[in-house]
Amino acid sequence: MRINRQRAKEKRTDLIVTHNNADFDGFSSLVAAKKLYPGAKLLMPGSQQRAVREFLSLVKDKIAVENERTCDLSDVKRLVILDTRQKSRIGIAAELIKKPSVKIHIYDHHPRGPHDIKGDKEVFRELGATVSILVDILRRRKRVKFTPLEATIMLLGVYEETGSLTYRTTTRLDVDTVSFLLSKGANLQAISSYLRRKLSEKELAFLISLIGSTKVSNINGINVAVAEGVIEGFIGELGAIVRKLQDVENFQVLFVFFKMGEKIRIMARSSLREVDVNRILGAFGGGGHRSAASAKIERGEIGTVRKKLENILKSSIKMNVFARDIMTYPVKTISGDKNIGEAKKALDRLGVKGAPVIKNRRMIGMITMGDIRKALKYHYVRASVRGYMSSPVITIAPTAPVHLIKGMMFKNDIGRIPVLRNKKVVGIITRTDVLKSVHRDIFGKQTRRKRKGSGAGFNISTRMRRVLPGGIVNLLRAIGRLADRTGFRVFVVGGFVRDILLGAGNFDIDIVVEGDAISFGRKAAGLLKGSLVVYPKFGTATVVTGLPGNARKSAAAKLKIDFATARKESYEKPAALPNVKFSSLKDDLQRRDFTINAMAANLNKSNFGQLIDFFGGEKDLENGVIRVLHDASFMDDPTRIFRAVRFEQRFGFRIDAYTSGLIKGAIREGMFSRTQHYRIRDELILMLREKEPVKAVLRMRELDELRFIHKKIKIDAKVTKLFAEIKKSVLWCEKNIFKKRNVDLWLIYLMALMAKLDYAELESVCDKFAFRNKDRERLLSCGKNFRKALGALSRKGLSPSAVYGILRPLSPEEILFIRAKTKNNSVRVRIMNFLTKYNRIKIGVNGYDLKKIGVKPGPLYAKLMRNILNRRINGELKTKRDELKYVKGFLRGRA
Repeated sequence: MRINRQRAKEKRTDLIVTHNNADFDGFSSLVAAKKLYPGAKLLMPGSQQRAVREFLSLVKDKIAVENERTCDLSDVKRLVILDTRQKSRIGIAAELIKKPSVKIHIYDHHPRGPHDIKGDKEVFRELGATVSILVDILRRRKRVKFTPLEATIMLLGVYEETGSLTYRTTTRLDVDTVSFLLSKGANLQAISSYLRRKLSEKELAFLISLIGSTKVSNINGINVAVAEGVIEGFIGELGAIVRKLQDVENFQVLFVFFKMGEKIRIMARSSLREVDVNRILGAFGGGGHRSAASAKIERGEIGTVRKKLENILKSSIKMNVFARDIMTYPVKTISGDKNIGEAKKALDRLGVKGAPVIKNRRMIGMITMGDIRKALKYHYVRASVRGYMSSPVITIAPTAPVHLIKGMMFKNDIGRIPVLRNKKVVGIITRTDVLKSVHRDIFGKQTRRKRKGSGAGFNISTRMRRVLPGGIVNLLRAIGRLADRTGFRVFVVGGFVRDILLGAGNFDIDIVVEGDAISFGRKAAGLLKGSLVVYPKFGTATVVTGLPGNARKSAAAKLKIDFATARKESYEKPAALPNVKFSSLKDDLQRRDFTINAMAANLNKSNFGQLIDFFGGEKDLENGVIRVLHDASFMDDPTRIFRAVRFEQRFGFRIDAYTSGLIKGAIREGMFSRTQHYRIRDELILMLREKEPVKAVLRMRELDELRFIHKKIKIDAKVTKLFAEIKKSVLWCEKNIFKKRNVDLWLIYLMALMAKLDYAELESVCDKFAFRNKDRERLLSCGKNFRKALGALSRKGLSPSAVYGILRPLSPEEILFIRAKTKNNSVRVRIMNFLTKYNRIKIGVNGYDLKKIGVKPGPLYAKLMRNILNRRINGELKTKRDELKYVKGFLRGRA
């Protein structure tokens, strides 16, 4: 029998599946995945796109693909899902997801969604094509061989999904994949013949009708094209038609509505970073990429759906680049008293091609090198600039959006526009500034800078007003005005800036001062009428003040503001505490943990809200990446590994590959063993205080970090389920019992992690990490008592007073841990009764009453009180009179 079972196990196999209506990315991913899972069966549910069907008809003898009608699922031990995470798109393979014996592996490049399939192994990378992920894995396995046919199929997937490497989602790795596949014999001529197929007559006729129906609207500065068509009968491939429409008309943002009976299908394309069509169509239950997505609506009218789309576009398209964000300042000007020769020398010296002409502090015109060349052609060197300057000058306000500036430059054929505030020139914008703003992906980190090397980004003051209470913003402005009066430059830094960019409010305000932070902190304490704590050794000061009125509902009653002198840190040896030296803002930011936490915003009045981003933190936020600032980051401070995991899971980001490699290197070097244990304790507590700590704990398991707490700590399905039960128990308890009392949820999670440790091991961990006395007592009590209490509560016929006696000595955290740990419903009921009933019962009799009856003070008092309480809990005594009667009877019995 055992041999037969073993043979049956050996016969079980892998099944690799992609999505229905498979494109070349799905098909080529199957071919690539087959190399990772040799012997696997391949399945493409439903039908495929026409070009894929044509290609597949030629290679059926070379690549065996299962028929969905005859595919046997009974022997599948592992399901590999490619290019999708949606259960509805994998056909009959969805039946395997319900089977606990089937392992699920997922490879996908689509952003995660709320209803995605959960896999035992998930490989997600934000690349142009899923096949690029698989090819990258195969490349690292150097012994894997590729035939020219396989390389061609995989190249078809990359080229189709990236628009021949032109789509905005294309990455460097996609380009490297193309180069690698070409080196393996991929045929570009074959690629061209399948990707550039001609439309059929029906498809072409339908395309012409779509072109005629297309309307373009300007929404918040972006042109959005919307086309619509009615489908009656088979037309052809809608995706191919939409691609042709986008190519022919060169629409940057396109939405196409297809009406099919009562159903509506929407397909969208976007080549702009400001328009994420995946998020927009998510409102209709659809999805895809930032640049390509679709949605289906089972019942509706195009007019109604279109109106909803317009409203979503208006609220989601935020043009956050204005004149104030891209202008150059201070403005270089020419005096109106200068002659042409002097003006030329001044422009040459200033290194600009034009400048405003100023007289009596007012702008009277604009002079350019073109104007000067005209004058010099006729030798008018001594002529006044006022005779050749342009006047009146076209100007704009600081709040003018970039698309308006671009239009003004084109319409008036001008290369620079002054920015005026209260009739005063505060900045100037050139064609190059607009070019860098419109095509900032090309210019990278230089996109929005105002001065070379400044690290200046766009202005976030508008976002501050949107996500923070007005009182907090006014407080920050007041600090900025104080800095102006006292000659300091001040910046709000770190998590505060990060969360503003993420659209979240944050009341942890850290301010860096370029100068003496303690001196400035004293002035700020006087201004804010707050208390001051000074730390001279570190050049820091903390001001505690009351929250502004409209912020009180959003946070605690007091606001803590930390002021620190800009400083630089160095480490004498790995994992040591840093040596501090006062320095510049850039050095201060460079000492921080990750790029997303190394941004600052200016608080001085003239530049209030100006983002300072030397290290690409804003871009990493947008891409959802956790990245360190330098190679030695984890060697200098290994606790950053915990923080990397915490931020990754909190924000749904990913630790980039290079940073992940540095983490593994630090772990291999045993850096945690050289770190102060109390710092690891603090990071562990912060991680367990996260909203979903189980995600961070599972990630820690992947990185093999938990062994530094104790080698016995293992994370498995039981522990993750226990975490879920703990959260449920605490939510129930806070709702029904501890409405005015906070339970230390993190401590209960820690009890779960350490549940397998015996008392001596638990005591060792508590000593090693120096937990606070109160936390130590609760942890040790739980380790000593929870098994015994759980066993006692499981006994039949337990009286209410016995339940009380078991649970009364335990802390609320221990009780809730036991409630989450048990699977016995009667135990849960007993715990609920203790918390809601027994623990609230008070007795009426006191010591004075006992003395009055004639009981002599001594140990008998405590015994009588305890007996009275037990009988009261059991319902044997109801009133104080009953209690006194019981005492008198007890005394008579002793007589």
